[in-house]
Amino acid sequence: MTHYQFCVALRRPDGTLDAPVREEIIAATSVADAVGAAKRIHVDMIGSDANAVYLTDPSGRLIWSLRLCDVWL
Repeated sequence: MTHYQFCVALRRPDGTLDAPVREEIIAATSVADAVGAAKRIHVDMIGSDANAVYLTDPSGRLIWSLRLCDVWL
């Protein structure tokens, strides 16, 4: 099992991310499994003043992200 870091944060218009307002560890056997698990986590981005979620690998590299503007209808 590899441990991935799931984070919820505010992404500024210039692309920088504030410190995460929520963090969770996802244990998964592959990157695909970790991304799948991240997609199943419910996040109230409006209530938490956040607009982005992202997943990093154990070395801190970004492996998946989603911005509120990508899914807002």
